[in-house]
Amino acid sequence: MKKVYLLILGVITVTSCNQAPKHDIEINKYVDFLKNKDRPAKDYILDLFKKNDLVILCERYHQENTQYELITDVISDARFIKDVGNIFFETGMRTLNPELNDFVHSENLPENKVEEKLIALQRKSDYFPLWDYYNFYYQNKQIYTINQSLSEDEKINIYATDVAIQQDSINVSQLEDFWNGDIDHRDKLMAEYIIDTFEQIKNSDEKRKKGLVIMNYRHAYNKNFQEPNGEMIYNVGAFLFEKYPNTTANVLINSVIMQDGKWDAAFKVVNIEDSGFDFENSPFGEDHFDMWTFTEHDDKYQDIFTGFAYYKSPEDFELITGVDGLIDSSFIQIYKNRVKLWDQVRGRNTSLEDDTIYEEYGRKNVRPLENIDSISSLVNRWLK
Repeated sequence: MKKVYLLILGVITVTSCNQAPKHDIEINKYVDFLKNKDRPAKDYILDLFKKNDLVILCERYHQENTQYELITDVISDARFIKDVGNIFFETGMRTLNPELNDFVHSENLPENKVEEKLIALQRKSDYFPLWDYYNFYYQNKQIYTINQSLSEDEKINIYATDVAIQQDSINVSQLEDFWNGDIDHRDKLMAEYIIDTFEQIKNSDEKRKKGLVIMNYRHAYNKNFQEPNGEMIYNVGAFLFEKYPNTTANVLINSVIMQDGKWDAAFKVVNIEDSGFDFENSPFGEDHFDMWTFTEHDDKYQDIFTGFAYYKSPEDFELITGVDGLIDSSFIQIYKNRVKLWDQVRGRNTSLEDDTIYEEYGRKNVRPLENIDSISSLVNRWLK
């Protein structure tokens, strides 16, 4: 009798553990859709290259680093290496590209030389005084590492696309012109650079004539995103879709609190943390485009993005700022000089305490999302 009791108890326990969490009926449509969507985000992104030459990924915050684990999975895949091989990043001034590609194509560097080069590239990567997010260091190190096992014609090419200045030789007048000129036309200039470079690739002997484009937030929106008066907003994505209308796709990587937490709750119910699918013909695509709240609009997600990549829930996001060794005694005064110059242009007076600079930028700082408890509560309210 005791054995029968234990057997029944075991069956009940296994059954209860396998049951999905109870949830509000408002998320039924998402849950039902996701039950048949077990294709990993990586495979979804790579499959888009079968009919597209350019695939744009819309990043989360630059400092959120788990998304770059997904990107590394994509670019290290044999399919990407064979068929795509080219990456355009928003992060990084375009003037870095010869040096950046020389580095990621180099082989068998001593570890200390790899670190020195990564730090040197990061220090001169941005037109603002310093790019202090870990992502630039991380992406470059990952590409260098992947390339070590590849032949020269297989190696991944990297193209930083942002507008550029001569960081340590520019004067106030030149910086003011840049601030009131190139910055105002940044999306246009980035898109033109991508298009010009991509056209060179297409007209070259390079066998791989496709590219992954990684842009943050609105820069990845397509040309359907418009002003309330119907005027098109020329983000980078809009320019690329206009130039290559039939061979461009864009994918949104899940961010924080989408649709008041309903989307994350649905993924929790089906126990999926890695999935990709088209917005079209999905309940997700039919939802109001609440990622943009600054102007009134009737856009749906499927109007602005080709597809969706869900990779990890907000509770697992990691914000990483700073890089070990980014600030040292040889660089701190250079950094201060840059800040002072920018302060003159922008009418600011930035505190430049050495201890604060070393603490914030000179070492790797890892933390969860701010207000993660509140974020989790918004998601969990759809679960019973």
